[in-house]
Amino acid sequence: MQIPFRRLTAEPQPFSLEKKGLMIEGTLRKYRSGLVLLEAVMQGSLDVDCYRCGESFAIMPDEKVAFLISDGPFHGQDETYDVVEMHEGVIDLDEIFDSEIALLESDYHACDKCK
Repeated sequence: MQIPFRRLTAEPQPFSLEKKGLMIEGTLRKYRSGLVLLEAVMQGSLDVDCYRCGESFAIMPDEKVAFLISDGPFHGQDETYDVVEMHEGVIDLDEIFDSEIALLESDYHACDKCK
């Protein structure tokens, strides 16, 4: 799902995506010039591998996600939020969600037998 920066206003715009058994629901709204605030909750079931025995098992993430999305390179810092840079005037929610899933998958997970 791609959303042009120019379509967003200070009024929160809802969105939802589903991938790999996870659902992310939240809002996008203009934060400051060239910045959009994404606030969402990621829930569902995700298959991961145990880092000790290699067996696959499901985790049930229930995580709040909040960060800023910059329209192009971001110079500076924000004390409250991390900043994700997008290019070509478009917010690619699929790319953002894929990155969040990859972060969950890359963590060290232990199955019940190995805890």
